[in-house]
Amino acid sequence: MQLTYRGANYEYDIPTVDMLEGEVAGKYRGQNWNYRYPRHIPVPKKYGGISSTTKRNFQALENVAAVHTAYSTVESSPTFADVAQVHRMHICNILDRRKQVAAAKGDARLLRLLEKEWQQMAC
Repeated sequence: MQLTYRGANYEYDIPTVDMLEGEVAGKYRGQNWNYRYPRHIPVPKKYGGISSTTKRNFQALENVAAVHTAYSTVESSPTFADVAQVHRMHICNILDRRKQVAAAKGDARLLRLLEKEWQQMAC
């Protein structure tokens, strides 16, 4: 293919990849479509009733399970009650800081509102 870039002419050859058709993967608009593999990559072969990729995946899962059991002392994720308690503490801390700022500025009205909110939150 003849191309030109800023006045320089050059020939571009599109590389072709030799593909192999694999098994039927599904249908699209009524037509079958197949997996396609580059010729240099071997198509997974079946032997003993289980495909080689399945055996490799199974071995990988066994390795992951072994690592997982080695690190079984890792704590589980926090529960909803734990998260709610931490959230409530943060809100109370924010209210406390706001009360300190209102007291420093001498804003009695804001201080009364924050006291009401403090009582509603039961901090």
